[in-house]
Amino acid sequence: MSKGLKIVTIGGGSSYTPELIEGFIKYHEELPVSEIWLVDIEAGKEKLEIVGNLARRMIEKAGVNIEVHLL
Repeated sequence: MSKGLKIVTIGGGSSYTPELIEGFIKYHEELPVSEIWLVDIEAGKEKLEIVGNLARRMIEKAGVNIEVHLL
């Protein structure tokens, strides 16, 4: 397990989440996040999957070492 901050976002299926991910990518040197947990209610599960997969693609493209977990 890598050292770094672990962030939990309640309402992770929100349309604002990609903007939050963008900030973590942009400031990764100053704010060394190693894990992001996106959490949402059962009714938001489909949106969480869509937004979570987008977050993973954004992080992969940026080349930063952040794990994204969906719950």
